[in-house]
Amino acid sequence: MPKERYDLFFAGRIMEGEAPERVREAIAGLFGADRRTLERLFSGTAVKIKSAVDQETAIRYRVAFRDAGALLDIRPAASREPAPEPSGHAPTGATGASTLQLLPPRTGTLLDCAVAVEPAPIPDISTIALAPEGTPIDETEPPPAPAVDTGGLTLAPAATGTLE
Repeated sequence: MPKERYDLFFAGRIMEGEAPERVREAIAGLFGADRRTLERLFSGTAVKIKSAVDQETAIRYRVAFRDAGALLDIRPAASREPAPEPSGHAPTGATGASTLQLLPPRTGTLLDCAVAVEPAPIPDISTIALAPEGTPIDETEPPPAPAVDTGGLTLAPAATGTLE
């Protein structure tokens, strides 16, 4: 089974709270990019950074962009449509399947997915106490020892006999 491949796109999106100039400098440092390349990267149009990379490489690029303060889009390599703009809903394509987009790191919540749980009532344990150390747990009388008749057994002298 072939491994999934991904294309990496950058559209100049910057993480909330980041200084645009600092992000531009960090991205320039990542690529050794000149001013003209930076203008193209930060134009607002999705620019393909890498094609058909494996998942590990895609994750490394996403982390590097995140550390620089920028947002990188990762799409399956077969995908040729432009990246959807972030919105409150997921658009549906011609196939009827929804197109999902990842939120920036450390945003969003899973509370919408959580199952409502009704807590069980806590039982009253105020009358429960622990016994002192060494107190037997089971106070029933042990059964009597079985009466085994050993009168017919004999003991052979040492170093005689076989195991047969």
